[in-house]
Amino acid sequence: MNYTRFLLGWILLACLPVTLFAQRITYSEADREDIRQLRFDVLGKIGNQYFVYKNNHSKHYISVYDQDMRMVKNTNLDVLNDRLINVDFVTYDDFAYMIYQYQKKGVVYCMALKVGSDGNVKGDPQLLDTTNVGFFGDNKIYSTVNSEDKSKIMIFKIKGKNTDYLTFTTILYDNQLQSLKRSRFVYRVEEHKDMLTDFYVDNDGDFAFGRCERLGSRENFVHLTLAMKPAQGDSLQTMPIELGGVLLDEVKLKVDNYNKRFLLNSFYTTERRGNIDGLFTAIVDKSGQVPPTIDTIAFSPALRASAKGENSVKGAFNDYFIKHIIVTKDKGYLVTAESEYSSTRGTSWNRYDYLYNNPYGSGVYPDYYSYSPWSNYGWGPYSRYGYGYYQPIRYYSDDIALFALNEKGRLVWSNIIPKSQFDDDEDNRLSFQIMLQGGALHFLYNEWNRRTPILTDDATTPDGVINKQPPLRNLDRGYEFMIRYGKQVSSSQMLVPCIYRNSIAFALVDFDQ
Repeated sequence: MNYTRFLLGWILLACLPVTLFAQRITYSEADREDIRQLRFDVLGKIGNQYFVYKNNHSKHYISVYDQDMRMVKNTNLDVLNDRLINVDFVTYDDFAYMIYQYQKKGVVYCMALKVGSDGNVKGDPQLLDTTNVGFFGDNKIYSTVNSEDKSKIMIFKIKGKNTDYLTFTTILYDNQLQSLKRSRFVYRVEEHKDMLTDFYVDNDGDFAFGRCERLGSRENFVHLTLAMKPAQGDSLQTMPIELGGVLLDEVKLKVDNYNKRFLLNSFYTTERRGNIDGLFTAIVDKSGQVPPTIDTIAFSPALRASAKGENSVKGAFNDYFIKHIIVTKDKGYLVTAESEYSSTRGTSWNRYDYLYNNPYGSGVYPDYYSYSPWSNYGWGPYSRYGYGYYQPIRYYSDDIALFALNEKGRLVWSNIIPKSQFDDDEDNRLSFQIMLQGGALHFLYNEWNRRTPILTDDATTPDGVINKQPPLRNLDRGYEFMIRYGKQVSSSQMLVPCIYRNSIAFALVDFDQ
């Protein structure tokens, strides 16, 4: 089931009562093999069971749980090479594709494996592509993206990381992994000045990303270009986006499949490396027949006062980073952002440390390998480990900012969800996750009570009113939720990884209207 549809409809549910009560939280048994350093990926609900991918050293498993979170199958993926580089999953109602890559001698292989609703591997691995990298070349080659309706899957690779010319190879597949189109094109960038946004493939199979240009390293962006390659085309189409004199922060791209548009959003400043002044929005019609709609939304003094935390009013949004762009059925959309920062021995990292040394990678294009929850599990993105040297670091994750915009990108309402979180040496229990249920969008996060994190729920109505819900029931004090890695798996269920002593377990949170 495509639960993005639930998010798309949440504004239309304003007439429904805003209630979210946890009727039951069911915990899996913590397996001795599921140590705290376990790498995992919550796949979701396939058939009537719940699937989790696990990796412990050279062992790879698909664990299948029933409605009571009892493990009914633990499939050992012994077909996988122990020199696995990366794993991605595309999950459907009754099966899942595992797309992985490994290196043998000087060749990187990109493969696909099909896992059925019973947890068993179906058929033999399918070879998708190979790349000769030599013995000392960079072997992080392939990335996988899929369309919102999962009718299209694309693998792509980029060569020329240390040059001003990037060579893209894209291979588009349907949902049966039948090849639809292979393309190759070259795109010019400046290595130390440019950065590419996230990559998307839309429901039509069109490949899209944004290019952000700055005058020098560690500077704000002064130019923005939207790039798109049509599904059956071989060349890249580009469109410059007028910024109106403002300087941009990290740019987030979102595909609006229902309205055939691209949404680009960023915080902006009016001064070089200055305080964040507001939100930049650009709405681009996919056909190109309608001029882009561009706006800058300056933050009001009242909003700044609500969002400032420990900062000054002028610097209220300097620690905020955009998290979600959620399309709504009234052709508008919601932007969420969260205050995140860290400190080491009393020295705080500022926004520009994060922006150009962030968990999404550095250099000219994002490190899409770090998007997977398990890729940095157990180690925060700024941990100071290595070479026998340890320096303690404290992570902070504070207030959540909400911005509701209409179809023209104009601000309808804004609000702040107050929270205060911190942890030492890792950030897995911090941040939040969203869930649509009961006519509202719910923000789930941990609140600390006597050094114990307790899962909390704040519900937001379609008109921006925030209602704090009753405490979730059935919370076992021995389980600590890593809610940021949770996944909504049905209209009323979320599957959440937990820390239990020195092991990893999983909790099925069952909600009822």
